Amino acid sequence: MNAGNLGGPLMRSLCAAGLIAAAPLASAAVLVSQPFSAGGESFLSTFDGGFINADSFSLGGAVDVSSIAWWGTEAAGGGSFSVRVASSLNGLLSASALGGTVVSASANATDSDQRALHRFELTLGSALGLGGGTHYLAIGYEDANSEWHWTAGNNGDSVSYYSDAQDWPEDDVDLSFEVVGERRQTVPEPGILALLGLAGIGGLLARRRRL
Repeated sequence: MNAGNLGGPLMRSLCAAGLIAAAPLASAAVLVSQPFSAGGESFLSTFDGGFINADSFSLGGAVDVSSIAWWGTEAAGGGSFSVRVASSLNGLLSASALGGTVVSASANATDSDQRALHRFELTLGSALGLGGGTHYLAIGYEDANSEWHWTAGNNGDSVSYYSDAQDWPEDDVDLSFEVVGERRQTVPEPGILALLGLAGIGGLLARRRRL
């Protein structure tokens, strides 16, 4: 084997290691989806009035959440949504509302009480980092002069929760929401890349000795 021929395999090994290091992060995608159930029930939900509804979702690994969407009745009046995420149900009571901008659009559907449904989406001002495991989401509309109802969803575990004097009884229904963001990808450390390069060189030298 000509020593000059080592360049091709060696370069391929080093380029492969470089590609691992330069791999782009995943683009934003729907990480959790429990779409609304047309004609389904809707539940009064507000933190101020104590009618707090919550649902859980699970993540297989660390993510950066960029937006959260949900479905419910019209948000009338001049109130605002409080969207909270915590690692426990009781943690929702003290968690800060997520900051960002909420937009809404008609869902062209109604709930079981013939109320028009809308899709709401909170685009976060900064990404929310969450680890793998179970998390809890609560959404309430804060306006003293109107009531807002969160609509039932599909594709979950058929369990949601409501607050009752800081206890959390279960209800056998999903709530509607989506979690959008990016899964974090592990980029090899420089030391690992160096080891990959050395392994490639070692393999090439061993092959040369056998020739």
